[in-house]
Amino acid sequence: MTRLSDIAPDGPAARRLCLAVVLPDGWRDDPGCARMLERLATSDTLRIVALSHAPRAEPDVQGGLLGRVLALEARGVDRWPGVATPAFDALLPDLPEIGAEHVHAVDVVLDLAGTADTALADRAAQGLWRLSTSAPLAGVAEAMAGAAETRVRLCGLDRADGTWRELAQASYDTKFLATRNRSFQREKAVQLAEHELARRAAGARDRPARPDGQADGEPVSDPGLAGYARRAGLQVARRVADRLRAKVGGRPGRFCLRLAQGTALEFDPAQSVEFDAPAGQYWADPFLIDHPTGLHVFFEVYDYAADRGHIAAGRLDGDRLVPLGPVLTPDYHLSYPFVFAHDGEVFMLPESHQSGRLELWRAVEFPLRWELHRTALEGTPCADSALVEQDGQWWLFTNICRDSFGDFCSELHVFRVDGPGMTRVEPHPLNPVVLGSRVARGGGRVFEEDGRLYRVAQDNSHGVYGYGLCLMEIECLSPRDYRERLVRHVTPDTAGIEGLIGLHHVDALNGRVIFDVRRR
Repeated sequence: MTRLSDIAPDGPAARRLCLAVVLPDGWRDDPGCARMLERLATSDTLRIVALSHAPRAEPDVQGGLLGRVLALEARGVDRWPGVATPAFDALLPDLPEIGAEHVHAVDVVLDLAGTADTALADRAAQGLWRLSTSAPLAGVAEAMAGAAETRVRLCGLDRADGTWRELAQASYDTKFLATRNRSFQREKAVQLAEHELARRAAGARDRPARPDGQADGEPVSDPGLAGYARRAGLQVARRVADRLRAKVGGRPGRFCLRLAQGTALEFDPAQSVEFDAPAGQYWADPFLIDHPTGLHVFFEVYDYAADRGHIAAGRLDGDRLVPLGPVLTPDYHLSYPFVFAHDGEVFMLPESHQSGRLELWRAVEFPLRWELHRTALEGTPCADSALVEQDGQWWLFTNICRDSFGDFCSELHVFRVDGPGMTRVEPHPLNPVVLGSRVARGGGRVFEEDGRLYRVAQDNSHGVYGYGLCLMEIECLSPRDYRERLVRHVTPDTAGIEGLIGLHHVDALNGRVIFDVRRR
């Protein structure tokens, strides 16, 4: 078995980037900040060489109605567990102040407070970096407006002309409560800074900096408290109603399978037939595999009463899905049954994050009897994983959660592996290689078509898990770099199917396309 803590990037050694960090007051109560500092303290490619402290900017709304609303929300929902930082704590006593004369060779001053003196930009080769979430009301405006997503930016202060430039950005789903969205975006933003630091340390190709970047969050010029209160109240009421419906046999937010002709890149969602699960269940995450006994589909069966999923199999008979029965039914949640053939055997890598590891299963009697063949990444919950072989090299794509929210939808990690057995697992130096709620989470297998490599991704925006599908062309997959671009985007508005709130997963084989849709 392999643990994530036991492995390190392979290939040419990355340069160790030297950082000076500006800590906000109360940083220990900020889970994202604390996690980032601990990861920086244990990094092989990043080194903290100096510190400074600054107060975190507080919103100038304490005396008004908005301030009272935010304070009330914070008391009710904005509470997060502390994060231990033993490695960073061990460094603290020996770290000098940024302004000390003997501090040299600083590459970046990372301002986590958002209030540091901008003159510090002169003390680092790559200037002063600041996250948009440092602004006191960052994330509040988007929640109050019911925005489909919240954009987070990393900006750098150009020492030459004194202007802020956007270095990187990512978009995350907007939480419907303002204080919860602010906390969520703050936790997610540090991943953007980590990713860009890793890029610089690894010598990856630079992205052109965008001019006129701002280090502040979106302003709240018109809070619209009445409209915000209505939206928040409706969200709470709907969630309560959905729980009650599930208890009495309803299927709120259910997924259904649909079958179409074509390829994942060009199929028409509207020209498809639908397969709905029986009462008390939904069906999702379908994967196809061709077998001498027929074209089979493996999918998640979610049981509303048990509040977890298991894996089932079916066979396609023309335009009919013939259910064959359950396949894997442990006492923890399973979904996303990525199934593939290798060396004459059939394997499955289901999503098993509740077990805290990757699980590779082997078919003993296809399609219903399987045995656990191998585990990997012990102690690291992973979601929606897939393997692909490219030019003789095997790669593992998976989603990992590193926040207090249990969110697996915004970090794509890639690993080099020695084959489906995954006895050797090497993280990509740019992990997470993709950030953001719209494109990070897997929505199907990585596949090749006409000599090009593609990845299916979920669009988890608009406050809906599984809102849409993104087809991403992988432009570069190498031991030192990763790049992809969007080539197709399918949403409820463009699918041409009535009554949808989402499209969540797709797989294609031999001219057949199977996908799932979500209904209210």
